[in-house]
Amino acid sequence: MIRFGVLGSGYRASLYFRIAKALPEQFEICMVLCHSEESACRVKEKFDFPVTCKDEDMINSKPDFVVSAVTKTLMCDTVEKWLNIGIPVLSETPVSLDNGRLFQVWENIKNNNYTCNKLQVAEQYAFYPTYDARIQIVKSGLIGEPVSMTISCMHDYHAVSIIREFLDTGINDVNVIGKAYQMKVTDTKTRYEILTKGDVVSKEEKHLIMEYDNEKTAFYDFMSDQYRSDIRNRFINVRGTRGEITDNMVYFLKDNNVAASEKMDVYKDEETGEILAVSFRGRKLYIPPFGICGLGEDETAAARVLAGMKKYVDGGEEVYPLRYALEDAYTANLMTTAAGNSWQPQKSQNRPWK
Repeated sequence: MIRFGVLGSGYRASLYFRIAKALPEQFEICMVLCHSEESACRVKEKFDFPVTCKDEDMINSKPDFVVSAVTKTLMCDTVEKWLNIGIPVLSETPVSLDNGRLFQVWENIKNNNYTCNKLQVAEQYAFYPTYDARIQIVKSGLIGEPVSMTISCMHDYHAVSIIREFLDTGINDVNVIGKAYQMKVTDTKTRYEILTKGDVVSKEEKHLIMEYDNEKTAFYDFMSDQYRSDIRNRFINVRGTRGEITDNMVYFLKDNNVAASEKMDVYKDEETGEILAVSFRGRKLYIPPFGICGLGEDETAAARVLAGMKKYVDGGEEVYPLRYALEDAYTANLMTTAAGNSWQPQKSQNRPWK
């Protein structure tokens, strides 16, 4: 049993609430710390978890770790506060978008300056069943050495993380160039409701080229509406020296250098959206690690992060290296600067975790 507390009660916190409800024999939320009595009552009524507005109640519930799911502006202060209380922290992404704070967190962790120095960041996208399966195919060498990719499925630091997984960029220096545009699109959905008025609005769309020092290149294309819009697709293409992956199709050269293509098969529960299996060329690349439970890809990936966090707290390896998470946020800042300074290159500089 993994016992954890949740700091926050908003949209990202609800992700962990759903996991605990779907898998009560494996995950227990021992306390939810809310900022107001109103939000505490809302969580209690909807999910029936123990709730409080007092730090002492969270401490006394003795969690294995806490998940910090507060706003971005409060995240770094909250993370450092609970590390100094002496409790391991799994921070929602990002731990900060201020480079000075990112440097500070790294130095404090490296020098054991916190009361507890067990910090991880919940970067979950590489644990999505379908992304995980594609990463396995790339790492198998089937498409040769990966050299470039086009990514239009997630924003900023999440995209940096996936680029690293596919192109093996590590913490190589990167040069970012591009531009942000305002594009018109019809509103179809928010986090909380479906929109049917047909209102046409402007949304930001970033087009960036990311050139890494290990001679890998990523082409980033993301509109702010893509996560939720039903009329904006998400896609990924990874090119290697012997083939490429485009979404679920794999193109490659056989041993005799004759071209071939095969589909990565994804089996999904159409009612719940849960990925039941992913297979390729007769081999299972993914089966549900927690059994069939009705969770979608985001929740499944976050549950895998929670399980990894527990192993880390108990003395195992990092679930997602902290230096990678800090590099993700640092590079996201480069991307923002590049997008706002049309076609002016932004090159990564010295950072303490490199």
